[in-house]
Amino acid sequence: MPEIKIYKLHAIVATSLDAAATYDVQEDSEICSVLLDVSVDGADALNDGGKVEISFSSVSGFLANDTRASIIGSVARQGFLTTGGGQVSKNTFITFAPFGIPVAAGERLYLHTLVHGTCNVTISAWVYHCLGRTPSPRARVGRRVR
Repeated sequence: MPEIKIYKLHAIVATSLDAAATYDVQEDSEICSVLLDVSVDGADALNDGGKVEISFSSVSGFLANDTRASIIGSVARQGFLTTGGGQVSKNTFITFAPFGIPVAAGERLYLHTLVHGTCNVTISAWVYHCLGRTPSPRARVGRRVR
């Protein structure tokens, strides 16, 4: 079993943000798994909610095609039939595994948000890095979009 280093990204937002949270990779490794927890609090209208993306790019790819810098994304939303339905909280807890995305020391990962309505979106993401796996330069082609 490889040695694993865990990085955490966390943000509580009420507006759309590029780079709501970031971290710098400390050593060459591979992203072997991601655990993502997204909750929407205070939603009180139709389709209040938010989108989350973890990416190698400092700018989100929510509204673009062919975003090679994106790693994962998730959506959490309230689906009221009418506005004024009362405040609700919703959690989405997702694990993505196994990955094999090579990363090099010094690379930065970003957490982006896209918020709809007047709610708060809370995001916690744990990114698991398997150490001792050297990323090949070929695997990083097309990803350096900063």
